[in-house]
Amino acid sequence: MVMHLPLPVSAADHLTLIDEIVAERTHEPNKTFFNGIANEWKQRVKDYLTHGGSPEHIREWSAIMQKTKTFQNLYSHPADGSSQGKMLQSLRDHDLDICPSCGSPAVTETLDHYLPKGKYPQFAVTPANLTPMCDPCQRRKGEKTGNAATPRFFIHPYFDTFSLEQIIQLTIDPPFTTPTFTLEPHPDLLTVEKQLVESHLQKLQIARRYIRFFRNEHRRLLRNVTNLRAKELDVIQNIEVWQKGQAHPTPNSWQHLFYEAVMRNDAYRAHLVSGPLTPLP
Repeated sequence: MVMHLPLPVSAADHLTLIDEIVAERTHEPNKTFFNGIANEWKQRVKDYLTHGGSPEHIREWSAIMQKTKTFQNLYSHPADGSSQGKMLQSLRDHDLDICPSCGSPAVTETLDHYLPKGKYPQFAVTPANLTPMCDPCQRRKGEKTGNAATPRFFIHPYFDTFSLEQIIQLTIDPPFTTPTFTLEPHPDLLTVEKQLVESHLQKLQIARRYIRFFRNEHRRLLRNVTNLRAKELDVIQNIEVWQKGQAHPTPNSWQHLFYEAVMRNDAYRAHLVSGPLTPLP
């Protein structure tokens, strides 16, 4: 989570959804199967909600693995008018234009399974396990969850909160005609928070993906600053306005990280006000 999202439905609604799905299984063998597992299924969803989906605390369910495809079909092939179909559509009907997992400007048409549905089929249509995500994040996340050294690789957009709202910090390094950057967990985070953010950044390869955006945003900034200078407008005041405008809905958006880094860097700001600006095509 570089952007915290509200849990899409209440805990009670999670359990009601299971009851509705079970009631809609009117043909054998699924009717008997789902009726037989309903109570344990609901308990496992309760456990998910209690532990925020952490793979460190969520048990696999070996007894249902022979029915993995059946659970996955609830997600991939919901019947018209089905309870899970309506729920899935409501999750896709959002106004996000920033990926909650990486902060990139992206249309997030995909729903990611925080705990992958191949390993945890019981959560294939659990709303708390389904989060909007851009395609590049989903490709890199894949079926990964954690390992012995790092029990949890990824931030959960619904459950994780931090001591700071901005959990990522960008540092812009000279020479400012051709600057480079470092993207890392915010230095003021708690140690355990830094570890999770670092893992999230690495596994989703966010810094590597940020390179093209950074170069283009730097060029855009230089063009805008050139125009501001030509009109004798206050460069720093305008950059501050751009920064504040990009802080919503999250200060971890790629645009806000860029302009916050500019405003934090005295030498770079001085360069923009009076230094030589590289001609751009």
